[in-house]
Amino acid sequence: MLVIDIEHGVTHVLVTGGAGYIGSHASMRLLKESYCVTIVDNLSRENLGVVNILQELFPEPGRLQFIYADHGDSKAVNKFFAENAFDGVMHFAAVAYVGESTAEPLRYYHKIASNTLVLLEAMASQSYVHWFPCNTIQKL
Repeated sequence: MLVIDIEHGVTHVLVTGGAGYIGSHASMRLLKESYCVTIVDNLSRENLGVVNILQELFPEPGRLQFIYADHGDSKAVNKFFAENAFDGVMHFAAVAYVGESTAEPLRYYHKIASNTLVLLEAMASQSYVHWFPCNTIQKL
């Protein structure tokens, strides 16, 4: 069950990490529920295949947009916030390999925390209030 609802004015949702497994499923569900979706992903662990499939399933103009960007790049983040009117943000972007995260936990924490902070700062500057954090940090 989605926690956002069109009746409360949320119609265009930004999905970070939307080319990943969980993010792509959330994007599909949003699209099925008639939301407009913008996927932002740096494709560091994914590829455009899932985005292409979503675009084939939902070909209507304006329903699905893909932006190749890293949500830790403040210039890119501020640009896509300035060029779009998002009503909500679902944040799935993260690095999530257990072997790497246990070998280099500080690098993982830093990347996840600092990149999320960039996203939150951009949202705050645009007065975005609908925030749906969906990523997790593994406790060691």
